[in-house]
Amino acid sequence: MRPFVLALAAFCILLGFDSSAKPLDRVEAVAVTSPAGGVRLNGLLRLPSGPGPFPAAVLLPERGADASGPHSPNSEMMNGLADYLVSQGVAVLRLKERGHGGSGGSATTTTLAERSADAIAALNFLRTRAQIDVTRLGLIGHGEGANVALLAGAQPLAPTFVVAVAAAGVPGRELLATQPVMYGKVLGNDTTDLARQHQYERALRAAEQEAAKLRAHGSNAAQVQTYLDQQRLRQKAAMRRDEENLVKHQRAMLEIVRQTPDNSQAQAILSNMLRQRYPGIAPADVQTTVQTLTTPAYRSFLSFDPQPALPEVKCPVLLLQGEADREVNAALNLTALRKGLRANAKVAEMRYPNLNHTLQFASDSPADAAAAAFNPDTPADIYKWIVSQK
Repeated sequence: MRPFVLALAAFCILLGFDSSAKPLDRVEAVAVTSPAGGVRLNGLLRLPSGPGPFPAAVLLPERGADASGPHSPNSEMMNGLADYLVSQGVAVLRLKERGHGGSGGSATTTTLAERSADAIAALNFLRTRAQIDVTRLGLIGHGEGANVALLAGAQPLAPTFVVAVAAAGVPGRELLATQPVMYGKVLGNDTTDLARQHQYERALRAAEQEAAKLRAHGSNAAQVQTYLDQQRLRQKAAMRRDEENLVKHQRAMLEIVRQTPDNSQAQAILSNMLRQRYPGIAPADVQTTVQTLTTPAYRSFLSFDPQPALPEVKCPVLLLQGEADREVNAALNLTALRKGLRANAKVAEMRYPNLNHTLQFASDSPADAAAAAFNPDTPADIYKWIVSQK
C-alpha cells in the first residue's frame, strides 16, 4: 500500500469516520476554517468515481455524535447515508465537531450560530472545487444538526437544498422538557425510572395471571376482557401521571438553568433536585449532569427558537422523521416546522412509521434499541428527493 494511502487510512481512524469507501471512491482529508472564531475544522471529502461535477452534501450530525464514537446509532446512521450517497454519485463532506478529531474549539462552548457558520464554511469550501456541481450543493442534518442546516438555509450564502432529519420545530426548552429523560445521555445508570417501568411490567403480568384464574373459575370471555381492560387503563393512567411528573421536574430544572446565569449557583440547585428525584444516583453522575446542563452549548439550545429563521429559508427543504421518535415528537415538531416554512412552496415531508430518532426500527427494549436495524429505504428516499430538485 502506498504511503499516502496508509497515511489517509490512519487519518480516517483518527477522525473516527468509517474509512471503508469503495475502491473507486476518492477520499480526501480536508481542513476548513470557520468564520466564527477562525476555528480550523478537520474532515473528509468523499468523491464518487468519474470526473464530475457531482451534486454534493455536507452532513451535519446530532450534537455529541463524534464524542459517542463511530459505532453509535447516530454515527452509524450518518455512515450508512454517506456510503449510499457516494455510491449513487453524490459527493459527501463531513467535518468533525469542534473539539473532536483534531478540530479546534470546544464542543461544550459551541453555539448553534457557530455551528451554522461552520456549515456555511463547508459549503464555501465545496464551491471552490471543480468536481462539485454548485447548483446542487446542500446540507443534510440530523437532530440539532438539522436545525443548524435550517439556520444556514436562512443565510445569504445558503445551500441549494436542505434535508432536515428529526429537526426541532418548537423552542429548545420545550423540546428538552418533554424528552423521556432530557439528561439521559449524561445521567448514568440510575435505576429509579427503570424500576418504575419494571413495576408496570410486573403489574401487567399479574393482571394476565389473574385473568387466567378467572377463566379457570368459569368467567366468560367478556368478563375477562373487561377485567384486563380495566387493569390496562389503570396502568396507562399511572404511566401518564409519572410522565407528567417527569416533564414537570425537567421543566423546573431547565427554568433554573435559564434563570440562573451563575453556573456554580445553578449547579448547586440542580444537584439537590436530582438527588431528590434519584436518591440512588452516583455523585459522579450528578456532577457530570449538572456541568453539562450549564455549558454554553446546552444554554444555547435551551434559549433557541427555530421559528424566526424559518421564513427566510427559500431553498427546497425535505423534512424527514420517524414517527416513533421519543426525543423529537414527530407530529408536534413537523407541524411547527411546516408552519414556519409555510411561505416556502418547495417543502416536502416524509414520515416513517415505527422508526426512532436515528431512523432505526423502534424497540420497547432498551437492550435491543442500540442494535436495532436501520431502515434501508431512507437513504434511497433522500437521494431521490435530492436529484429531483432542479
